[in-house]
This record gives sequence, structure tokens and C-alpha cells, in this order.
Amino acid sequence: MTVARARDRWLFLTPEAEAELPVALAALRAGLDEPGGDAAAEAERLRRLVVNGRYPDWLRYLADCRGLLERYLERVGPDALAAHVATVLNEQHMLALTVAGGGSLGQRERARVAELLRATVGPAAR
Repeated sequence: MTVARARDRWLFLTPEAEAELPVALAALRAGLDEPGGDAAAEAERLRRLVVNGRYPDWLRYLADCRGLLERYLERVGPDALAAHVATVLNEQHMLALTVAGGGSLGQRERARVAELLRATVGPAAR
């Protein structure tokens, strides 16, 4: 069995986001007519973060994704794309509860993303 170094214990969080977010975030940006790159550019951004980043960087990345989602919801409104992104972000924050070091940023983001999930999926969403 391989034991992860303490600084790398957060890396189990990333596979779903790496698989789901590049295309979805590119679509959110396109819907807003915002610059920021296509899915390939987003995938490369994520790859660099996973290879070189740390857990606080991951939390900031998720916060950036949440900000993009909020802008999308303000301009476009809730739809299937927004619900998908909110779901992925919520799952990331729920899994992150098992990683030490999130502090108040993790708590604030988790609460805000839960609100966005309810706004996109419905009030019973968890």
C-alpha cells in the first residue's frame, strides 16, 4: 500500500472535477461571452494545479468555479448546465470535509455552493 504524503492527501478529490469541469466551465464562459479558454485550456489549467498545487490552491480554484457559476446564474438563470456544475462543486466540497486544512474558506464555500445547488436543482438538494 502506498501512503500519500500529508501535502498530497487532497488529490483524491480531483478526478471527478478533472473529468467534468473543463467542458462545463468552458460552456459557462461561452454562455457569458467571457474569455478564459476552451475545454482544452481548462483541462491544462487543472492538470497544472493537480501536479503543482496544494490544497489551498484547490479550494481557491473551486471558489473561482463558483464565482463563474454565480455570474452565469445571474445572467442566464438556472438550467441543466448550471445544475451540473453546482452538483460537481457540491460533491467536491462534501468530499473535502475529509481533508484537514480547509478552514473558514472551505466552510464558506461549502455553504455558498449548497445554496447554488438548491437554486439550480431544487430546495431538497443536498
